[in-house]
Amino acid sequence: MAMSGAREGCTRVATMIGQLTQGGTEKQLYLFLAHCDRQRWSPIVYVSRGPLGRWEEPIHQLGIPIILLEGRAWERLWQFRRSCRALQVRRFFSWSAHTNVYGLALWGLGIYRVGSFRNEFAFELAGSYPWIRSWACLAGVDAIVCNSQETTAAVCRRAGDHQRVVYIPNSVESVERQGYHRLQWRRRLGLHDDEVFILGVGRLAPQKNFARFVQAIALVRRDAPVRAAIAGRDDGCLESLRQEVQRLGLDAETIRFIGPVPNAQELMCAADIFVLSSDREGMPNVVLEAMAVGVPCVCTRVGGVSDLITPGVDGLIVDQRPEALAAAIRLLAQDQALRQSMGARALKRIGNAFAPQTIAGQLWQVLE
Repeated sequence: MAMSGAREGCTRVATMIGQLTQGGTEKQLYLFLAHCDRQRWSPIVYVSRGPLGRWEEPIHQLGIPIILLEGRAWERLWQFRRSCRALQVRRFFSWSAHTNVYGLALWGLGIYRVGSFRNEFAFELAGSYPWIRSWACLAGVDAIVCNSQETTAAVCRRAGDHQRVVYIPNSVESVERQGYHRLQWRRRLGLHDDEVFILGVGRLAPQKNFARFVQAIALVRRDAPVRAAIAGRDDGCLESLRQEVQRLGLDAETIRFIGPVPNAQELMCAADIFVLSSDREGMPNVVLEAMAVGVPCVCTRVGGVSDLITPGVDGLIVDQRPEALAAAIRLLAQDQALRQSMGARALKRIGNAFAPQTIAGQLWQVLE
């Protein structure tokens, strides 16, 4: 905690996040920090309750300090306030609705406070007295950043007249040597050149509904000999998904569970179709990442998907029935030219508009 104040001429910024484990929100924070003008801003990362993890070392390598708050809720709030006063913080940027409440601890310090909402269902806060928590995640900030149009509309309906609400989407990095990564991953997975490979990426959690993915693949297999894989850490659903694979008469080579991978975008280069089967999302990073490597996406109609995909042009959006998902996958699986044209248009749509330096610039500008 012993740190000097910001360099002369720099504005000290306190960024707040819940944890630094693997996740899309954490990656977006890292990209925001990586494209910070260090001649102007001096950021600190506060972690509200941990754990630290995957993104701790990359952020340290940027030369940005990390402070882990400890104790009970009121103790963390008080610790945060004392730290911000001591370090002469002038701006606060919360990275999620849950950490927006820390803005309340900064009242009276003359600190401009920016909060975030990363999905429309953030108002459905768990725990005791959810209505108080819902109020607090709005009341503690002066401006709010939302990463999808749907979330922006939901927040605008609840925000006060004095609060500025801004839509800024997530960013995505480009991938070099895509052909190399495609070849390496397809070899690793034992895929032949002419096999259609369908990929899903995400935590194996109920919200992601990979059971729907499995059911859709089983339906597609009746007409097309596709192969599929799901990459992501197990959050409690792996065993039930394996049972679903068996129930549907599939085998371990038809749908593989390959666990978390260091760089999901490199794996995406091997895919012919990317599938998002979620029940709900904010702005799904995985769809951005797949589009950025020219892979056509089939997505359930959730969250910020419609901000990214024009249906029938650069991807497909369907309702949440496995049959609807299967019909869209089958259409692409049986038409290589359509896959290639949609993938090319998806890549063109992402272009520079979602580049980390572009999006980070817009986010830093909110702190002006």
